[in-house]
Amino acid sequence: MNILIIIGSFYPATYYGGPVFSTLYTGRELARLGHNVYVASTNANGPENLDVETDRFISLGENLHVKYYGGATPAGFSWRLLLNIWKDIKKADVVFLQSVFSSHVPVSLFYAALLGKPVVLSPRGSLSAWTIAKSRAGLKRLWLRTLITPFSAKKLAWHATSDEERAAILRNFARANVYIAPNGIDFSEYEKPETLSSGEYMAKFAGVKSNAGLKIVSMGRLHQKKGFDILVRAFSAIRKDFPGSVLLIAGPDGGERANLERLINECGLENFVFLTGEISGADKVAFLANADLFVLPSHDENFGNVYLESLAAGTPIIASTNTPWAGVEANGCGLCVPNTVEGTAGAMRRLLEQDLDEMGRAGRAWARETFSWTAIANKLTGIFERVAAGAANG
Repeated sequence: MNILIIIGSFYPATYYGGPVFSTLYTGRELARLGHNVYVASTNANGPENLDVETDRFISLGENLHVKYYGGATPAGFSWRLLLNIWKDIKKADVVFLQSVFSSHVPVSLFYAALLGKPVVLSPRGSLSAWTIAKSRAGLKRLWLRTLITPFSAKKLAWHATSDEERAAILRNFARANVYIAPNGIDFSEYEKPETLSSGEYMAKFAGVKSNAGLKIVSMGRLHQKKGFDILVRAFSAIRKDFPGSVLLIAGPDGGERANLERLINECGLENFVFLTGEISGADKVAFLANADLFVLPSHDENFGNVYLESLAAGTPIIASTNTPWAGVEANGCGLCVPNTVEGTAGAMRRLLEQDLDEMGRAGRAWARETFSWTAIANKLTGIFERVAAGAANG
């Protein structure tokens, strides 16, 4: 099957966080299954564009190809993509379209309808109530009504990464045909993480020469959505009970770094809370695997790759009830609590008094059993085949 993935930014554009990696791993695994996978994207990567060859497909491995359309803005807008994407769509058996509120989405839907190509649309969290309400809600609803709804016919199916995201899609498109397939993870990256002493860990990630007691970590783009302010305040509330503890937050600035630095200073935590910047690759695995506890009190996540990454690294997690990670409690590898200061602090106290190593092992086992990329790619293949067959019969 020829599968075309269309996304506004693609690896190595790590500035944009989770969806970039999800799309990369999805494409890789679909290619391993023998599909011909083509990714149409742009050279956007935040303030600076990627230094890549543009406007032609280049190989990223067997059966996996990517085309970075040039001239992109930081928001992933590229005239070259909009004017030429029809050529890529024409050659596809199915179009796997990422995001909703991006310029390439209605244009791609129009071309796909014109060419009779089936589409699976993955909103990647953009339809949640929190996301819509937080910024230009009226314009977003107008966008959905005028630019997406007209294409909600039998050739358009939806992909959700969780039951929560499926519900968000149905709130906006009551008759939508929605399939669920979660994100996955490549466990080979987590088999042998670098082992670090406390002092080595602090020197490597915090840039200080000191030992630490309990190492509490978090990770994500420094954005209001992630609830890092809640985490800092919750950490401040528990420090007197765990005086040797430190908090390290990893991720690129998404507009909140200055506010977080101000809050850290106000709480008198300059020597105990560290904003490490972006961490990737083997360093990210070591950052998670050598920590005691991962906490992310996000206001909203359709999936939240970093929770899964932490579990794969053997570190228990605390997630918020605004995420699809309630299963950590039943599987003995964390807690899912309201993302208030009190709820987050209370959960941290509870877990830090338990056997974290045992919980970490339980988390690894559950993650391995449930979220392998091979299983996810097989599930997506089934979705694409059903959608393509339905379009052909239509």
